[in-house]
Amino acid sequence: MGWLRDWLRRRKPPQDVAERLTGAGLFRVHTERVPLTDAQTVQRWLRQLDPDLDHQVHIRRPWGVIAAVTDRRNPVAVVMSDVEDRSWSAYPPGGDGHAELTPDQMEHVMLDALTSAERPAWPDWRRLD
Repeated sequence: MGWLRDWLRRRKPPQDVAERLTGAGLFRVHTERVPLTDAQTVQRWLRQLDPDLDHQVHIRRPWGVIAAVTDRRNPVAVVMSDVEDRSWSAYPPGGDGHAELTPDQMEHVMLDALTSAERPAWPDWRRLD
């Protein structure tokens, strides 16, 4: 299956867009895309995040993909995958690594990513291994 891995690596996902991904069945996902300049739509998507709705908000930038995700165990979390395929999670600055971002902090990080030349620096980023 090396050909499949190579083909997937050559496929370039869109850059400099914001997306809302919504589960539409077991193996289907509905994708909505807007340009980075449409902060109002991204903000609306972020405010609508709910574990029961099975959706995520992604912002695709040259420095990586940052995503706001929900699940039934946690409130909204912000995670990032950088260009070196390392995964990170955002936490409130100066915290102990167990506190979750508040909804306002999550929104701030995600909206900051729309215009940042690099990943937003103010939250504490901890590597997910």
